Amino acid sequence: MKQAGIAGSVDMVGKKKAGNVKIRNRRITHIYYITSVIYMTVMVILGFWPSYFGQLFGDFPARNWIIHLHAVIFTGWLMLLLVQVSLVAVGNTKFHRKLGIAGGTYGFLILALGLAAAFVLPIENIESGLWSIDEAASFLILPLGDMLIFSGFFGAALYYRGKMELHKRLMLVASVMLVFPAVARMFGEENIPGLLLFWLFPIIAGIILDGILNRKVHPAFLVGLAVLLLSVGRVVVWETEAWLHFARALLRIFL
Repeated sequence: MKQAGIAGSVDMVGKKKAGNVKIRNRRITHIYYITSVIYMTVMVILGFWPSYFGQLFGDFPARNWIIHLHAVIFTGWLMLLLVQVSLVAVGNTKFHRKLGIAGGTYGFLILALGLAAAFVLPIENIESGLWSIDEAASFLILPLGDMLIFSGFFGAALYYRGKMELHKRLMLVASVMLVFPAVARMFGEENIPGLLLFWLFPIIAGIILDGILNRKVHPAFLVGLAVLLLSVGRVVVWETEAWLHFARALLRIFL
């Protein structure tokens, strides 16, 4: 009888300890997601500060209205993401799911404006004489590739929205893809290692955190890291005649 009581006490202590670890891990995970979104927002502001955000404090930059709308909507995406991860952190998953319906529509708006801006910017540069049509055609592979990869991970996140662990990682990977243009402006082609490290840092941190807290890495992070790394290979293709021929044909539709 005494031994049974001791065993029961040990079992209760073990369960309490496991519960405390689970609560701690959940808290750390929430901090990770909130910090990752803030980090991405800072990267976007820094990356686009010289060419866009900084100019807002002087003469308003004379750009096509699509570029301005694109900037507002893309920045708003990060704000929405911050609200969503914060709602989960405070336990308000009910409102998180309701807001997620609007977030799904917002994601399609991101895609539409991303595609529009992908053509507006190079066409403006061609018409102003800043770029040749080949330079514009070469550039086009970057925003089109960004939108293709974003739409893939975003679509998968919507499809698996009922699987929380998978959904939140897919959504993070999709958002990291959107940060690429900002980080690329900070590092350029001269510092590819720095570009990759700062761009992919949220995913790398997530992989490390998974390994520490869960003793295994979620496949969504591994697939995301692999796809985003492979996407850098676009620079091998962007000056090939095959791509230039295709991209020139796309641009001439609007010229």
